[in-house]
Amino acid sequence: MDAASALPGRTTALRPAWRVTPLRLVIGLTLLAVAVRLVHIGSRPLWLDEAYSAWFASRSWHYLWTAVPTYEPHPPFYYSVLKLWEAIAGDSPVALRALSLLLSAATVPVVMAAAREFDRQRPSDRPLLAAGVTGFLFACGPMLVFLDQEARPYPMAILAYAVAVLALLRLMRAFAEGSSGTWRSWLLLGLSTEIVLWAHGLGLLYAACLGLALLPTWLGKPLPRERLVRGGITAAVVTAAYLPCLLMVLSRTHDWGTGWLPWRPLMLLQLLDIYSVPMVAITAGTGIATLIIVLLSFRAAASAIKAHGSNSERALVLLWFGPPVMAALVSQFVVPVFLARALSATIVPAYIAMGAALARTEGRRERILLAGALAATLIPTAVQIASRPAPEPWDQVSAFVSRHAAPTDQVWLYPNDSIHPLNAAGLNLANVRGIPRDYPAIGFKGPIRAGSPAVVSLTAEQARPFATDPTISGVPVIWLVTRQSELFDPKAELPAALAQVRRPGPPTRWGYIGVQPFYRR
Repeated sequence: MDAASALPGRTTALRPAWRVTPLRLVIGLTLLAVAVRLVHIGSRPLWLDEAYSAWFASRSWHYLWTAVPTYEPHPPFYYSVLKLWEAIAGDSPVALRALSLLLSAATVPVVMAAAREFDRQRPSDRPLLAAGVTGFLFACGPMLVFLDQEARPYPMAILAYAVAVLALLRLMRAFAEGSSGTWRSWLLLGLSTEIVLWAHGLGLLYAACLGLALLPTWLGKPLPRERLVRGGITAAVVTAAYLPCLLMVLSRTHDWGTGWLPWRPLMLLQLLDIYSVPMVAITAGTGIATLIIVLLSFRAAASAIKAHGSNSERALVLLWFGPPVMAALVSQFVVPVFLARALSATIVPAYIAMGAALARTEGRRERILLAGALAATLIPTAVQIASRPAPEPWDQVSAFVSRHAAPTDQVWLYPNDSIHPLNAAGLNLANVRGIPRDYPAIGFKGPIRAGSPAVVSLTAEQARPFATDPTISGVPVIWLVTRQSELFDPKAELPAALAQVRRPGPPTRWGYIGVQPFYRR
């Protein structure tokens, strides 16, 4: 009898006393984000844009800040940070991508803190659920996994935008309480906005939306003089610090119209790729995740529409849809700038709003069903995205050229910037030549089809002298490495010129990358 009566107490003592706390949730989701992004992070060679990052980061500080801005559309800030990181971690593909991994891991606790702050102002009665869903979406969001495995500036812009959104929400709560906001919040907003501006050429759109979102509550009543002073000082310092970057961006505007980027209003549908699942990864399971994300998006937007006056909910929707709408308007009436990955930082307010929408769902069974379906579909999708094959197999191209090109042959690269991913893949040949000149081909007069004066194409009249150059008449084989010929050489001017004086061999292709030999007759 005594033993029987003691049994329940023992059972209670053996039961694990574990519960979900905010700290444990942050740590768990951060580790999940890191684990997903580590999948196959080193299995792919650097593709062109990543090879650009590596090449710019290897330049001298003087060249990086004086010469590079004359032909590179992105500000040199990210390349400078990567240069410092490279000095610590090395220049291997994994080391370069590790910076993006670190930045993305740091973003998870920031967006969860922003979700908690948002819930304080627009209560859902389930703040931990709102923060948890937001953090999970960031940990396993397919577009984020895609970008966070690359050595590009987008993870930096996303983290900076997340910090700016957190600071903005804190300031809006302070204004609603009648205060002016602490200097710490103003400093956080100013510094993060400055990094957004310097991280990408479209940073100005994000900064404009941050200002528009804060403006109504900043000027709301009661309006202490101290609030005006702090906001004015912050805005003035951010503007002054951004002016050098703005001059760099404006100096490149004359090349924007010659770039490869098109614009059609239907491209707005690419926003689905950003916030849900890219079309390349759509399956039956991911279709469910897409439907849930679309449902939560509609609920978040509808809730903001129903809200009265200027509040954090409407501010979040402006930070979400403002940059894409601005990019679309600029593309329609000025020059195409609408690029899905460049708008990826808007995932920050989008996922915060979606997490809040799920937390506000009244039915407990519906909340469990939606959250469970998201977890069951997004985790395998994130692993699938992380395991994707190389978009540009430059390691295979490099191995092929190294294996077949003799020391007396020449390797021609058209366009000339293909040298960057080839070098990153281990190509080590002395007889490599960029066409029309080695990168950057500044000063060569020819068609600019990629939006950069460093990458120049040839006309038919310009291609002929290259092929008939008497100094190469004794070269046994010219190996022509081409990339995206439909863009850089749509009429095949250079291969046609070579075929007039040499015997063309069969081409070998890897997607839009090709290698073709031209033998001496």
